[in-house]
Amino acid sequence: MKKKKHLFLIGMFIPIFFIFLLVIVAGGTSSSADSFSSSAGSLNITSKDLASKANISEEKAQNVIDIANYLMSKERFSIQGASGALAVAERESGFDPEAENLGGGVAGIFQWSGWSNKVNGNRWSKAESRTLSMDVELKLMSAELNGAYKRTKDLVSVSTDPKQASLDWSQYYEGVALSDGQTKADKLQDDAQKWYDLLKDHVGFSNDSSGEAVNGVMSANIPNGWEVETPFSGQAYNGSGSYPQGQCTWYVYNRAYQLGIKFDSFMGNGGDWASKAGYSVSHDPKVHTALSFVHGQAGSSPEYGHVAFVEQVKDDGSILISEMNVTGLPPLTVSYRTFSADEAKQFWYVEGK
Repeated sequence: MKKKKHLFLIGMFIPIFFIFLLVIVAGGTSSSADSFSSSAGSLNITSKDLASKANISEEKAQNVIDIANYLMSKERFSIQGASGALAVAERESGFDPEAENLGGGVAGIFQWSGWSNKVNGNRWSKAESRTLSMDVELKLMSAELNGAYKRTKDLVSVSTDPKQASLDWSQYYEGVALSDGQTKADKLQDDAQKWYDLLKDHVGFSNDSSGEAVNGVMSANIPNGWEVETPFSGQAYNGSGSYPQGQCTWYVYNRAYQLGIKFDSFMGNGGDWASKAGYSVSHDPKVHTALSFVHGQAGSSPEYGHVAFVEQVKDDGSILISEMNVTGLPPLTVSYRTFSADEAKQFWYVEGK
């Protein structure tokens, strides 16, 4: 491995757009930067299958899955952003958490400085322990993404282009100028696209970062055999200002309003809608109702839950829902999920007025 210098980036101003997305209204009466409702995205491909597709070892494939799942589930990265980060990890260490460059003093999947010497700095000082393990290194990455390297997270987590995501991660997290030959920009972008193509069809929902898929089949488009009466207009209607734009609650309020259905401006977090006083709630799926996922249900946030909109109920009881703020997809993207009749009976359906 090459000796290289990791530049320290001082915290930069967060773009106003991202500040807005992080200002969340909890229950309509107080705000919290963490009080959002969303489904957690993760990969539902096994290390054996990925190893076969990517022509790598199962051990390396598992490391790829672990990194991607952590970024999507824990840090809420899009699959495009995660793919960009994977390309850099491949360049830096070949996904080996024990990779060392003693001359440069760097080690780990992203070759953090301060391992064997401090000639390039001491980013290892932020780790919970000096252990070359995936667990320790993912936590170190998280600490940096939410600290001195938050600029990287702001840019890459919402990326819709894996190639650009790889360049941004390399420049802002690794501290390697794009003009530097170490960047290997062409190969880096090719690898980012490679990982995106390999993983994009395997993004599902999970309760944690283990990658174990739970109920429901996700689709970026209306799935075959299902219908949506009218596509979402994208409009923010009167009374929706209490919900942060792009959150699941904002979407369901406006989607219902578009179809002449009204919900309160202060329904709370997604998991709270089912307990809002004054609304009819049941386990009977009905078209154009709000589906309130209670905390942790079907991949939703264990603390805040999630809410979606029922677009269609078939004669057999299976349902199609639309939703927003799903990890692995760009902001303000409407996605879809289907549930079987037996699965659908587990959820709470809230009727609007």
